[in-house]
Amino acid sequence: MDRSRSLEKPVRQALKQFRVVAVVGARQVGKSTLVQKIDGRHFVTLDDLSALSAAESDPRQFIANLPLPATIDEIQRMPKLLLAIKERVDRERRAGHFLLTGSSRLDTLRGLRESLAGRMAVHTLRPMTCLELAGEAEASPVDRLFECEDVRAAAALFAAAKRIPDIGAEAFLTGGFPEPAVHLKPNERAAWFSGYQRSYIERDVPALLHVVELPALVRFVTACAASTAQLLNISDLARDAGVSVDTARRWLGVVESTFVVERRAPYWRNIRKRLVKSPKLFLSDSGLAASLMGFRQWPSGPDGRQAGYLFETWVHSQLAALPEHAAEPTELHFYRTHSQDEVDFLLVRPRTMVGIEVKHGRTVSPSDAAGMEALKEQFPKEVRFGVVLYLGDTVLPLTANTVAVPAGAFFGVGVAAPPLL
Repeated sequence: MDRSRSLEKPVRQALKQFRVVAVVGARQVGKSTLVQKIDGRHFVTLDDLSALSAAESDPRQFIANLPLPATIDEIQRMPKLLLAIKERVDRERRAGHFLLTGSSRLDTLRGLRESLAGRMAVHTLRPMTCLELAGEAEASPVDRLFECEDVRAAAALFAAAKRIPDIGAEAFLTGGFPEPAVHLKPNERAAWFSGYQRSYIERDVPALLHVVELPALVRFVTACAASTAQLLNISDLARDAGVSVDTARRWLGVVESTFVVERRAPYWRNIRKRLVKSPKLFLSDSGLAASLMGFRQWPSGPDGRQAGYLFETWVHSQLAALPEHAAEPTELHFYRTHSQDEVDFLLVRPRTMVGIEVKHGRTVSPSDAAGMEALKEQFPKEVRFGVVLYLGDTVLPLTANTVAVPAGAFFGVGVAAPPLL
């Protein structure tokens, strides 16, 4: 059973405003399924060798002959089509002429700046969120969070929220790729992830990097997974993969451009307090991260620390998807100082921010809010309240500025939530 995606509405709206709209994201994340739900469009995929051959032989004629409006799937396989698309939409100035999908970031494709810059809206489709899996694709907690003036209002909102079910170890191991998350049984998922890794590492990345030493590439991608939710250290990744730092930096750029990893920038302003400026590295999907690290069961014992990183990776994938359909522009960052004050995530709007600390466990204490209190002290006017997100069952006040919230309640606040008093 297919689930609705939260990005569908923004894409439909963009098609009414822009001549070209692109939906980009990792392979198997659901791009083709999403765009084919938009009826009345001629669809062609460049995964079809006949279509790819025709596009390669004469890009201009290929585009000129397409009935409009048209949807072109996997545009990164033939970047030369972008110039031909530009020529056609400049002649025929109508919104919604072309809908593209791509498994690489379009801003990394040669010729984009000279072709479609300023003519195209780009939306990123991420792995499915817990809201989409629960059938609540259009719900979002972000706007409700920014309606709260203080921690008391936030606590009341979370306490009244509808809970999103089944948030726990199984969900984190499964992740959000539609096939394992929706269609496969737990005992079938390991084979799917194994096939995904082989296809990605043996076909997609080598095609971009011309890599000969596949074992080193496997080690590199695995090292990225083992570093998820941690500060990026290129030297460590290079050492673990057995390659030079320059090679690791180049490989990271490609792995990021194909949406397998993402660098999350810290929140930083020109203030006296020394803030960490290095980004955090995140795998795009907690299920893929767990699979790359070899975890078929939830890590415990000597591997227990990885459980916290996987939970944070899962939370990141949820939060990163939400700003796409928020009512106002919202940025996602983290906060960390050289004195080790840290908040895992910040949702930021002009002059307002909400801090979110992630704790893997069913219990919390006021000490878990230490980073949040430091953030509030640093930005007293901007920070209205903070949240400690955890796996327990109860909304709990922790400090004067921070409330502990079960993950299911946090993500459920946008689902038919009552009005704030």
